[in-house]
Amino acid sequence: MCDCNKNILDLSYLKIYTIMAKYKAKLSSGRTYKVDFSISWATATQEELAYAYEEKGMTNLIEKTTTTKTKDESEKTSKKKSSKKADSTKE
Repeated sequence: MCDCNKNILDLSYLKIYTIMAKYKAKLSSGRTYKVDFSISWATATQEELAYAYEEKGMTNLIEKTTTTKTKDESEKTSKKKSSKKADSTKE
């Protein structure tokens, strides 16, 4: 019996991956194969890069840069802004 559900990609997860981060290929040319997946580095889209990074584990060939701030990062930036305001009012 075929377990075809494992081959179906949930597009909502892929959308979330591309919203939360940007992906950059470390290679600029060529094609890489991994089991049933192949990616052409010169023409790879953000969706393909996200899938390769998140689902196929190609973390050594793709760089991920976060575009959303975590709770800790947003607290740090608000503390920096408030301390700058306090410094400017003292002068």
